[in-house]
Amino acid sequence: MQPRIKKIHDYVSVNSIDAFFITNFYNIFYFTGFRTLVPHEREAYALVTKKSVYVFSDGRYERHTPFIPSREGNVGCVFEFKLLSPEKGLMKHLQEIISEEKMVRLGFESEDLKWSEYNTFQKTLGVELIPQDRVGVKIRAVKDEREITKIQKACEIGDQCLHDISKTLREGLFEKEIAWNIEKRIRDKGCEIAFDPIVAVDANSAVPHYDTKNGNGRVKRGSLVLIDMGVRYEGYNSDITRMFFVGKQTNEVLQAYETLKTAQEKTINQLTHFKKYSEVDLFCRKEVSRYTLPDSTYPHSTGHGVGLKVHENPKVSGTSEDMIHVGNVITIEPGIYIPGKRGMRIEDTVVIDSLDPRLRGDDKQVKVLTAFPH
Repeated sequence: MQPRIKKIHDYVSVNSIDAFFITNFYNIFYFTGFRTLVPHEREAYALVTKKSVYVFSDGRYERHTPFIPSREGNVGCVFEFKLLSPEKGLMKHLQEIISEEKMVRLGFESEDLKWSEYNTFQKTLGVELIPQDRVGVKIRAVKDEREITKIQKACEIGDQCLHDISKTLREGLFEKEIAWNIEKRIRDKGCEIAFDPIVAVDANSAVPHYDTKNGNGRVKRGSLVLIDMGVRYEGYNSDITRMFFVGKQTNEVLQAYETLKTAQEKTINQLTHFKKYSEVDLFCRKEVSRYTLPDSTYPHSTGHGVGLKVHENPKVSGTSEDMIHVGNVITIEPGIYIPGKRGMRIEDTVVIDSLDPRLRGDDKQVKVLTAFPH
């Protein structure tokens, strides 16, 4: 059986449900290999039962049915495409499958299914609906070798893009111009942007998620420029943030930058000394606090998972309950912000390679995938 589907089958078995209904765009693609065009619209559904995997979509995607598992020697599980039409919609298909397989308890993605959809299911399907919490995103948090290879390629393309962009930074450029040049370089390489690039100059860099598209910042002599960008390669993302100085900087700025850089590097080196990502967040904040200014802030989490989505599990925050596992791909991105003046953030995408206690302190446990120099 295909490994990803086996994880769902195992989950179904141990949680006493007869099937698991998947509505999340990324989870459908992850488990079945079936992908539609628009992530934020309901263009497909999937149902994993004890003996079959069903994918439901309309006529636009009827010919788009070569699932990844079928190409990988899937054994012990039947994959079937169900066409949604005005004559036979989703509810009718589900009623037939539920009757044929004698289902009583149907699990669903509680974080994704809409309330209106839930009410329709409850009135129509005649089974007990059992909410399941973040099953897909938790499974996706541990990447396999193929996923890590794709993320690494996305990182390599992002590194090259930043290398090229760094040579073009000069006085007079608008933030929008730099962002457009980033996007153009990524698309010229046959890839997509993982998100709209953030380019923030001087005081704008004090806004952690600055909206470059609606900004008017311009590079001047002595400017500080924050660039946060990512690449999507074959569905998988990278994420990197670097600081650029255009001209001479004050000692205060340089000191803050060195503090931030040291804190980030120490956090990456110490990652596998912890069990929980909340401990990682706490450690990083303590390191950043060595640079103390009464008006400086660090308002966001220390990092996040990266994969099919640029922000996914695990979460690297003070409230995170996520444990550290081999195969996690995350960012480490501490920041120092002084509202109205400037902000700095350094971010890398890294993968947990090993948790072998014999390698404590060995940097082979954590591999940094984004290599553009700090």
